[in-house]
Amino acid sequence: MVVSSSQTGALPRNWPSARYFTEAIQCPSICFAHPNLRNTLPAVDRLGMPLVTSGQFAYVYKLNSMNGDPDFAVRCFRGYLGDRDQRYRAIQAHLANSPVAYLSEFTYAPEGILVGGNRFPILFMKWIEGPTLDLYISEMLNRPEVLLHLSEQWLRLLGALRASGIAHGDLQHGNIIVEHGQLRLVDHDGIFVPAMAGWTASEVGHQHYQHPRRTALEFDSNLDNFSSLVIYLSLLSVAEQPALWHEHHDENLLFTKMDFADPASSELFTKIRELGPEHARLADVLANAATGAPDEVPSLLDLVQAQSKLPSWMTAPVDIDATTKTREVVLAERPKEREPVRWVSWQEKNRGASTPTTPGSPFLQSVFSSPTPTPIPLITDPHDVLANAVTFSKEFLRKYFLLWYWASYTAMRGLGFDFEIALLGALICMVVGCLVYGGVKAEEESRKAKKLGPGMWQPPTIPGPAASSSFATSSTAATAISAHTPPAHVKPTWTPPPAISAPPPVQATPWMPPVNFSPTSAVTPTISDPFVGNIVLGIYHVENCDWVDHISTKNRVGFSTASEALSHGFKPCRICSPAT
Repeated sequence: MVVSSSQTGALPRNWPSARYFTEAIQCPSICFAHPNLRNTLPAVDRLGMPLVTSGQFAYVYKLNSMNGDPDFAVRCFRGYLGDRDQRYRAIQAHLANSPVAYLSEFTYAPEGILVGGNRFPILFMKWIEGPTLDLYISEMLNRPEVLLHLSEQWLRLLGALRASGIAHGDLQHGNIIVEHGQLRLVDHDGIFVPAMAGWTASEVGHQHYQHPRRTALEFDSNLDNFSSLVIYLSLLSVAEQPALWHEHHDENLLFTKMDFADPASSELFTKIRELGPEHARLADVLANAATGAPDEVPSLLDLVQAQSKLPSWMTAPVDIDATTKTREVVLAERPKEREPVRWVSWQEKNRGASTPTTPGSPFLQSVFSSPTPTPIPLITDPHDVLANAVTFSKEFLRKYFLLWYWASYTAMRGLGFDFEIALLGALICMVVGCLVYGGVKAEEESRKAKKLGPGMWQPPTIPGPAASSSFATSSTAATAISAHTPPAHVKPTWTPPPAISAPPPVQATPWMPPVNFSPTSAVTPTISDPFVGNIVLGIYHVENCDWVDHISTKNRVGFSTASEALSHGFKPCRICSPAT
């Protein structure tokens, strides 16, 4: 694609089409020159393509801001217009000195977008969220108070344009946005400002809103007189008779170019005159203006005055927002940036510590230091047969509910019972089975306690709380096996300690329930030998080594000398270095 620079003033030989603009706008950080547009993303449809609205002179894209700023509307022009740069500069300078609340501030960038290696002009402004005037009216057909309020707003808008000395030049439904009940004007291409006196118009506007004999020579502050009267009379007529909307609305509000060409034979003019005296008066004014000269059209502000001088937000009806449909797909939120992870060396981690700490692994803790879960007694008094029967029944129900219920249901279905009877019968069998099991088990424990005598009976238990790691069971089992099976290279030939005299017989006492006892509160027996070995790992330490505290009592063995530990196959600890 070969073009000349936009600043040279020469006519480009080729201009980008919508396809090239759409491809470029998918990378805002590359194609746009303005910094506010670089940190954006284009609004896309369900296919992931940027949404675009095609007008007579430009393609309009929506850019969603990524840093919390307002979204933008970007106009990429469809072709070259020789004096576009001068027009937008004049409009921008006039609005800076005499702003109009109904016109959005905009920025014109002569080299705003990069397409195919060349830069082209764009115009961007804050995105106005809301339906166009025709869509808003279709949503409010059954609410005449809203349409009448909109006609009052229309008079205020025209008053603001007159006070600023400007004219829009293309007032039509597609250029009027209703944002939360407030009117906003878009498309600044045909605007007239006092600095353009003597210029010709760059466009003649929508055919269903403009005077039938308007040409580019009509370009002054009275440019909007005809179109403003068309829109105001349409609002009043639809508010009075909503059926007119279904009969005459298409690419217009109500009036068409044919109505203006021959008002006397127009069916629409006849219908509007029948609505009331005010409608008939304005219809006659519009019909006479259509048959006269374009520069002789009276101003609507000279024909009608606003009924209320209060601000529009004080006179607005309740709930004037209209629900609109859009093809835009809401993108997922951009993930928050994570804080950089700083690598910490093991020297820094263990700085100030005499020995390295044991890794926080559930498996290692279960092998070296984690106590075995304490069993919980199921019953406390074996002679309370009734209470114990209920307890054993609940335990049976907790363990074998699904199996017992399924077996009972299957058996009854096999005997030919119906579905409902089988379900009820299985439920009854389950209840009866649980009660029978509980009673038999409670009676058995009572007989066992009487047979063994006081203080000799041990209650049935259930396992205590499991460890938090999935390796808890396997770790406990590994610990138990390792505690009884020394490594292959270890030959425990040491001399057992001298026999201790048997304690005196304990006098029988009445049975008492076991007390929950935490193994961690047990007192670790002192070791008189200067060296302590770990049967599981086959490593020996000096008695004051910190790693000795991590060896359980049942896995400890004492040595009087380091050579004795080495002779039994134990290796010295690398932390305390007992061999030195």
